[in-house]
Amino acid sequence: MKLALLKGNRFNPWHLQGFTRLRGNPEVTAFRAESQIQQHFNGRDDGSLQLHEERIFFDTQAGNPLSRIGNVFRERYRGRNPEILPFHERLKDFDVIQTWELFTDWTLEALEAKARYGTPVSVMVWDNVPFNMETNRRRIAIKRRAVAEADRFIVYTERSRRTLLLEGVPESRIAHVDPGVDTARFEPGPGDRATLGLDPEAFTIAFVGWLVPRKGIDYLLLALRELVNDPAFANTKIQLLIVGSGAGMDRVEGLVNRLGVGDHCVFAGSMPYSEMPNVYRSADVFALPSVASEQWQEQFGMSLIEAMACGKPVVASRSGAIDEVANGSAALCQPNDFFTLFEALKPLVLSRERRDDLGARGRKRVLDKFGLERHALQLSDVYGSLNGSEHAEE
Repeated sequence: MKLALLKGNRFNPWHLQGFTRLRGNPEVTAFRAESQIQQHFNGRDDGSLQLHEERIFFDTQAGNPLSRIGNVFRERYRGRNPEILPFHERLKDFDVIQTWELFTDWTLEALEAKARYGTPVSVMVWDNVPFNMETNRRRIAIKRRAVAEADRFIVYTERSRRTLLLEGVPESRIAHVDPGVDTARFEPGPGDRATLGLDPEAFTIAFVGWLVPRKGIDYLLLALRELVNDPAFANTKIQLLIVGSGAGMDRVEGLVNRLGVGDHCVFAGSMPYSEMPNVYRSADVFALPSVASEQWQEQFGMSLIEAMACGKPVVASRSGAIDEVANGSAALCQPNDFFTLFEALKPLVLSRERRDDLGARGRKRVLDKFGLERHALQLSDVYGSLNGSEHAEE
């Protein structure tokens, strides 16, 4: 089987591991577009994916030079979104096309290939906000066409499944697949704090993610200030390990300075994926304080199951799918609220027994539900059904 993988500008090692373990070792070709987002992911790639790649381009990167200059101007000064140059002709010889989200240019190109060559199309949907991203007529048209024409819709959460039902997708065309993490790589063990610049004796809370407001780092910093000022921790050094980068660095550093918690924060920047197990093992608690907004709620949280796989207790907000993913294996708090985040963290700082119990429950949850091999087999079943070889050992 030849599988065309259209993930836009979001090719990263934590989402794509399963595609290297599909049943029968199909030929997988990744069609990639470069952008600032993709460059961020490239820095995290540890070289383990080994997928064949083909480059595609935005209309600000290739094509007619005058049009390209005009598109760059409109993108920079008028809020225009760059569009992918058509590439559906390059999908002609594939057996299955996997694209992502209802509203993307990649999904439009996949549907064009299906219309021309009859290739079945699967749409991978992380979004869990009904009728989201309907910002212009073009996106609305792409979404409606996807709902009408795509052969299968892969979802990772019940929230995404229900979102698709509300958008008019028949339940018979929806397949639930559980994301997976390599539990042999992400497993409990000692961490090397020295490589991260951490105080070996301090109680360490880890945050992993982009420094954008929706990931909740601002609320975590406010909760950190509450912790370090709490009399219960007068004799406890507390430090926050921040692993991530992005356009929000100035905002985050400004808040750190205003709160006076600079001595309690360690900025590690973006790190290769191969080094992430040590990040989780070096922490006493992992925090995922994602916020909820009109256009976005946490769609899954791969760092959530990575930390749980390492046996670390997790504190997270009830944003989007987090409650569903954790399923009783994390301490949850109200989103967009530093005080309830502080209240969820405090008992774990105080009690090693609570941390050990929550960490053990998290590890078991991942072993039972989110193993990488299980994820790859579920994907294989979807593609087999589309390719006429369901459950077949190719």
